Amino acid sequence: MTPAIDIRGLTKRYKDLRAVDHVTFTVAPGEVFGFVGHNGAGKTTTIQMLLGLIRPTEGTASVLGHDIVTDSLAVRRISGFLPASYALPRDMTPVTFLSYVASMFGMSGRPVRDKIDELLTMFGLEKVATKKLGGFSSGMTQKVGLAQALINDPKVLFLDEPSSALDPIGRSDLMLHLAGLARDKGVAVLFSTHILSDIEDASKRVAILHRGRLLAVGDLDELKALHGTPRMDDLYLTLVRGAMTGEEVTA
Repeated sequence: MTPAIDIRGLTKRYKDLRAVDHVTFTVAPGEVFGFVGHNGAGKTTTIQMLLGLIRPTEGTASVLGHDIVTDSLAVRRISGFLPASYALPRDMTPVTFLSYVASMFGMSGRPVRDKIDELLTMFGLEKVATKKLGGFSSGMTQKVGLAQALINDPKVLFLDEPSSALDPIGRSDLMLHLAGLARDKGVAVLFSTHILSDIEDASKRVAILHRGRLLAVGDLDELKALHGTPRMDDLYLTLVRGAMTGEEVTA
C-alpha cells in the first residue's frame, strides 16, 4: 500500500540548532498515527514542513505522492490542518467562518451548507452556530478549529495538539471522531500530542520525538513489550531518559 505520508530523513536546521534531525516514518491511509513528544521536540516543525509552510534543510517527504517542496499547493488542497495555536476572527460566527474557509477551497452552494451543518452537529456546536466567536471558551474554539480542518473532506489530516484545550468528554469524543474518519473514509491522521494517554486511546502506531531526533517508531504494543513498559507514559520516559543519559536507542 502506498503511504499517505512518506518521510525520509527529514531535517530542519536553524544555524546551529537542529530542530528536526533526519526523521523517517510513514503513515498509511486510514491510520491514526501518534506523533509524540514534549513541547519543543520538533513536532510542529515537522508538520509545517509536510504542509510546505517551511522548507526542509535535508531529506524528502510526500503526501499521497505529492512532493512537499515541489508540489506543496497540491498537498494543502488535499489536507486538513489544525495548528497548535491560532486565533479565530472574533466578529465571525462558526457558520460565517466555516463558509469563509470553504471558499478558499473553491467550495460553494448547498454542498457547503450541508457540510457545515454536518460539522456543527459532529462537534456539538449547533446551538452556538450564529454566536460570535469572540465569546467562545477555549474548548469551543478548539472544536471550531477542528471543524475547519475537516471542511474540505481532507484525505490527510494534520492535527497539532488537538486535544489540549478539550475537557475529558471532548477528548473522548475527538478520539471517536478520528477513529471514524480513518475507518469509514480512509483518512490518514497525523496526531501530534504531548498528552500520552490520548495516544493509547487513538493510535496503534507511533513515532516518539525528543529534541528533534526520532527515538522510536512502530507498533505501540510491540514497543512497550520491547522495553518492558506496560503503559505509554512508561515507554516515553524510558526512551527519553535513555536519550538524555546517552544510552543507545534500540527501537
